[in-house]
Amino acid sequence: MLVSRWCCFFVLMLCRALPTHAETAGSATATLDVYISEYPPFCYTENGVAKGMAVETVEEIMRTVGESYPIQSTPWKRGLYYLANRPNAALFTVTRTEQRESLYKWVGPVAISNLVFFAAKDSNVQINNMDDARVVSRIGTVQGYSAEKLLQRQGFANLVSSPGSEQFNPGNLVRGYLDLWVTVDVVGVFTARLQGIDPGLMKIVYVIQEQPKYIAFSKEVPDSVIQTWQDALDEMKRDGRMQRITQKWLGER
Repeated sequence: MLVSRWCCFFVLMLCRALPTHAETAGSATATLDVYISEYPPFCYTENGVAKGMAVETVEEIMRTVGESYPIQSTPWKRGLYYLANRPNAALFTVTRTEQRESLYKWVGPVAISNLVFFAAKDSNVQINNMDDARVVSRIGTVQGYSAEKLLQRQGFANLVSSPGSEQFNPGNLVRGYLDLWVTVDVVGVFTARLQGIDPGLMKIVYVIQEQPKYIAFSKEVPDSVIQTWQDALDEMKRDGRMQRITQKWLGER
């Protein structure tokens, strides 16, 4: 009889310790792993703290929806790996392209910018169309970035793709190691400043296209979460909060 009572007690305690079906189902969506890749002024780290226009935007979204998740910096390729292999991952900023459309879920845009070719200020390179850019010797870009993929799809064979981030490209451009640097306009200026390089030593020689920037989520994140975040962002645009954040970081556009 005593053994039977102990067996019943053990089973009861075990049942209490195990999660219910609802708890198990909900655990996959209870939190988000939020990542940035270094891409100033949209997102970067300073003394281990995430900063930037998109960082402030995402933090304001989380405040609006009553959520709070740490924002972690990770190399770009690893961030894309997390999106593909972790069920609750979010990465920003990501350019929303036709090739990426079905890979992720999207909230945004959190910024609108232009993809451009920079040249050194004293360069004689003139770019009137994309064909002109094909004949220069070296165009700086970053492995896995949408700019690199865009030019690769167009058959460019003169790309010098850095791993990880843009940080070395402004220096390589002004020192003559690159003929052009393909990047987003405001990213180029801000990255140069962070590297101690006067942006006045560079010039935009061609605007390739407009590029809206988004928050990308892994496909397993519920649609309800995506809609909640999108609604919060839309509200920020209506009530002026988004405009104030943009003005703070980018000034008049």
